[in-house]
Amino acid sequence: MGPYLVILCQLVFTILIEGSVMIVWQSSKEALGYSVLANLMTNPPLNLLLLYLSGQGIGLYATLGIRLGLEVLVVFLEALAYKGMMKIEIKRALFISLVLNFTSFAFGEIFGVLGYWKLLGVIAGL
Repeated sequence: MGPYLVILCQLVFTILIEGSVMIVWQSSKEALGYSVLANLMTNPPLNLLLLYLSGQGIGLYATLGIRLGLEVLVVFLEALAYKGMMKIEIKRALFISLVLNFTSFAFGEIFGVLGYWKLLGVIAGL
């Protein structure tokens, strides 16, 4: 799978997870639209930058630090988007963004680890 297809899959996965949480939590179709727009704004640039950095020979701990910093930036950027789109206070927008991003991050890590172990099983069976 090419890197851009991976990035597209990451975007779709994020929209599905965060959109589902947003619909259940906010009980409105507009909430799904807000989530989609916020993720279209932040997810592709984040993953493109991470893809670029992965090819730059940066050490593991530096990469983790950069990723964490970028994820925090995404939370703030999406909070500003939610504040504007939903006409809510910044505290509430930050809370919503933090919950949504933590949820999709956690699911992504879980699925990433499961995929990693499955790949190791396939490799070991060769």
